[in-house]
Amino acid sequence: MKKKEKKEKKQKEKFVDDGRVIASMDAEHINGYRSAEERKKHEEIKSLDLNKDERKAIYKAALRQYVPMILCFVGMMVLLLLLFYFFV
Repeated sequence: MKKKEKKEKKQKEKFVDDGRVIASMDAEHINGYRSAEERKKHEEIKSLDLNKDERKAIYKAALRQYVPMILCFVGMMVLLLLLFYFFV
């Protein structure tokens, strides 16, 4: 039997960018994207130069505001689950 001759690969054309847009590559809908307003706000916060104790105080104040609301929500969900468990 004769050896099969190898087929020569087709040569690909070299890609030349002509500037057309097929798919929009805007970053607005990508996770982690920050608009100019968000970047400006972030830079303003960074420029405050808060020390470690001041940042801790801000976090504690935020937790004091949100924890009671979260606990009420969780408590109501537990109460509803108990009601459904015993009466339905």
